[in-house]
Amino acid sequence: MPLIAFLLLLSCYLVTGYGILFLFRMQLKPAYTVALSLLLGLAVASFLPFLLQLLHIGITPLSVFGSLALAAVAFSAPVLYHIRKQGFAVFRRSLPRPSLQVRPYEIPFFVIIGFFIFVSIWRAYYLPPTSRDALSGPEAIAQVAISEHTLINSFFGIDLWSTNNQFKSPFLISLQVIYKLAGFPFGQIWLSILFVSITVFIYHALRERLHPLLAGLLLLLFIMTPEMYAYTFMILYDYSNMIFFFLSLYFLFAWTATGAANQFFFSGFLMGIATYIRSETLALALLFLPLILLVQRRRKIPVKQVLLAIGLFLLPSFLGYYLPSQLYIKYYLPVHYDIGGLVNNDLTSFRLLFQRYFDIFGHLLTGEFAIHLWGYIFYLTAILFLAEAIALRRFNREARNWLYAIFVLYIGLGALGWLLPMMNLNETTKRAMFKMLPLVLFYLANNELLIRFSQAISRWEDAPAPSKTATPAPPPVRSVLTKSGKKTAAPVTPPRKKK
Repeated sequence: MPLIAFLLLLSCYLVTGYGILFLFRMQLKPAYTVALSLLLGLAVASFLPFLLQLLHIGITPLSVFGSLALAAVAFSAPVLYHIRKQGFAVFRRSLPRPSLQVRPYEIPFFVIIGFFIFVSIWRAYYLPPTSRDALSGPEAIAQVAISEHTLINSFFGIDLWSTNNQFKSPFLISLQVIYKLAGFPFGQIWLSILFVSITVFIYHALRERLHPLLAGLLLLLFIMTPEMYAYTFMILYDYSNMIFFFLSLYFLFAWTATGAANQFFFSGFLMGIATYIRSETLALALLFLPLILLVQRRRKIPVKQVLLAIGLFLLPSFLGYYLPSQLYIKYYLPVHYDIGGLVNNDLTSFRLLFQRYFDIFGHLLTGEFAIHLWGYIFYLTAILFLAEAIALRRFNREARNWLYAIFVLYIGLGALGWLLPMMNLNETTKRAMFKMLPLVLFYLANNELLIRFSQAISRWEDAPAPSKTATPAPPPVRSVLTKSGKKTAAPVTPPRKKK
């Protein structure tokens, strides 16, 4: 029974997510379409129990699964209307055709990555959540919500003075409620959908820039990051936030190259999901406004259109911040959380700000502790960055975009840690560093030295194989008659050239 429920939920996610892609007119390759549909459908599902609570509707199997089905129908309605108007045959021809071409040297990567995926799925399915942040917040709230049919339940009557996890986003709570109602006692099997989908997306995106051999190596380097891999089966916000933050920047940078408005607004929608998962993402979204303004200025877009576009880009993020962090906490929960009282009172002292930047660099990016957390991915990035800067003394546009994102994230996380002392270094900031890993990965994918190496591998692979030394052909012969009248073979003498 849980397997059937799991497959039905997957179907709802696919239908809902594809409907969202259709609304944004995102025509992508099949692998991207399936991966993004699952991710978007899961994001919509995470909002529905929270929406039921805002509307004061009881959290029951009927209301939860009914809302999922209703969302799938609502988002698929434009697709069905388009099929009815154009005809199914025309719609089918408009779909991208899958073309799976697996090279022999890709198989070892698939085997190793498949092993990591299997371990993650098994642990998410078999082991209960044990982290303190989950047990003092989303996991406990979801478990009580199933029996009391409300997210605002008796859990909030417990003395929780030592933690603030009960005030965090309903993203995890909602997904845990859905999967517990579907028959999974530990709920966090939804994490496996995120893990597999983003892995498929990243691999195909890397293959567009690099040879499959290098793409497989970089993906392995990304997946085998020790600290982040653990969160593919531990329910906390940072891994999910990393996924949607990265996807938002991926399509934002695609917009800087193509100028397609649908990519720009789709990026804003994804940033809104990331902000809904972790509210401080709103501050990071604002730091990308200089890049957006620079691109729009180069294209000589009128000021009114610029302001309107920026407003629509940021609107999902403002909603993702306001609904859970302001409306829900202030007007729904029986206990309140004074976020303003957590701000640093001594903002005139910049010593702590520079100390935070130094600590991030010396403790989380370099040193022995950083190696235990991330392996050697940051060291490899630094080496290739310096090599590109020294040898080529320039960076291509895509590399500059990802370097800008890395710089913005570093500046933003340091400033947030300075403004909000509760964002300590070894826990909150450390997990927030997850967002830097895909940014670093795609800078490497656009590193000019790696691109040239990739092109060299492709030229060597496509070069024709050298032919073997051919044995000299025997001279041509012709039949002649001997004096006895018998036929015999005689070599053909080539005609002499006339002078």
